[in-house]
Amino acid sequence: MTPSFCPSFLAVRFRVITSLLLLIVFSLGVASCKRGSGAGELVMMIEKRIETFDPRVSADSAAERMRQLIFNGLTRKNEKFEPVPDLAESFTASPDYKTYTFKLRSGVKFHNGQALSALDVKYTFDTMLADGFRSAKKVELQRDIEAVELGADPMTVIIRCKTPTPGLPNAILPVGIIPQGTTETQPKQPVGTGPFRFESYTEDQEVVLAAFREYFEGPSNVERLRVKIIPDNSTRESELRKGSVDLAINADFDPVTVESLQKAEGLKVELVDGTNVAHLGVNVLDPILKDVRVRQALSYAIDREAMIRDVMRSQAKPAYSVLPASQEAYEPNVTTYAYNPERAKQLLDEAGRQEKNGQPRLKLTLKTSTISMSRKVGEAMQEQLRRVGVQLELQSLEQQKLSQDITDGNFQLYLRTMVGGNQSTDIFKFAYSSQSVPPNGQNRSRYSNPQLDKLLDETQTAAPERRRQIFSDVQKTLSNDLPQIYLWYPATIVVYRNRVSNLKVEPSGDWRVVRGVKLN
Repeated sequence: MTPSFCPSFLAVRFRVITSLLLLIVFSLGVASCKRGSGAGELVMMIEKRIETFDPRVSADSAAERMRQLIFNGLTRKNEKFEPVPDLAESFTASPDYKTYTFKLRSGVKFHNGQALSALDVKYTFDTMLADGFRSAKKVELQRDIEAVELGADPMTVIIRCKTPTPGLPNAILPVGIIPQGTTETQPKQPVGTGPFRFESYTEDQEVVLAAFREYFEGPSNVERLRVKIIPDNSTRESELRKGSVDLAINADFDPVTVESLQKAEGLKVELVDGTNVAHLGVNVLDPILKDVRVRQALSYAIDREAMIRDVMRSQAKPAYSVLPASQEAYEPNVTTYAYNPERAKQLLDEAGRQEKNGQPRLKLTLKTSTISMSRKVGEAMQEQLRRVGVQLELQSLEQQKLSQDITDGNFQLYLRTMVGGNQSTDIFKFAYSSQSVPPNGQNRSRYSNPQLDKLLDETQTAAPERRRQIFSDVQKTLSNDLPQIYLWYPATIVVYRNRVSNLKVEPSGDWRVVRGVKLN
């Protein structure tokens, strides 16, 4: 007998099933609003695209953050910015600082299961320093390193330097060690020893990483890490507010946005005194800017305090040295340039740049990135310099074009923030030695001072006390010559949702802290 159903029964049954489905969908939707990721998944974001994952090449902040998650070097920085062992269990230097012996940790594995040995370290440096390998990181190392050799056992590697190089343990900090034979795959499919292993990369959208369960310091509390690439400030803010991003570390937020996020429900904002330094790069070969009186006039004409208050919304501190104040070699007794427009005018008069018939004393061009914050700083500076008779034209360039122009010396002034490299005294040699003009270093200002070169050469063999005195003298010299005009140290800004805990913020904004994060 064929069963029969009345229409009303079918209708009731349909409504019940539909209601249950809607309830399930609604519940899932609520869960996703409360939490933009799974229980063990952390979602972060970054403000720019990642050009390469290769730790021998990466130089910009986006790629370097990935390096901090995926790779380890022979050394790393401690809280005093000193180089300490990382993949190396220990390292020693010969009395003349020309030979370094690194004893590697035993039991360290790469993400592909291969065990770390001295062969991998030698392979990393040999391929990086080879002719034809393009890397901004290699320049200083190529100048210093004579050879990388295998030691007496598989876990010992020796680096021989051409001249005394007391700064080598610091110079190799940004070089992530890779396994033998992986040169071709590293740019897009990186393999390291770090706390997170690479899973996938959707170009210009997101990177997906997973906790490396065999990490030598113990696995991360975070099982899966997604890093969204979000160039737009408003979109970054929206992603945090709606809960689809859990954590942002120095994500280039507009200071007004930071103030707004401080009031947002479900979010916490931490501001820590930062170590990076915002500065004006000055082309000292330029016909106008080669006169130190003009450079000093510009520095007096810039009202740092006003810009920190009004543009940076007090999320920065004034800077008068390339080193952060927490660096032990920091010298506070340098020439400073409190806002003094009358002194600026006087110096311009002395330089033969008088006002005539209401015309500007001089015209200059400032190159900035397209980031809104850079444009705002440029506009504020434009108005301040106008008050002393300097006409400043602003040019906003895409990151790649800006970097190329700076490297090529195709600029008068540029606005940038130095990230990480200024935490060590090695920055003096790398950014101000006359031997470090690109492509041989980062002396983008084309600055040349024989006396300063002599002092920097002396640091290679000087005793510790003498080195401290030299670094003091170098900072005093730079504050007078102004190949760069230091502006401020931006605060390190971390924004995170309530589900994130055990986050120990580093002044530099280092992403290694992600390993210790816990998710509630």
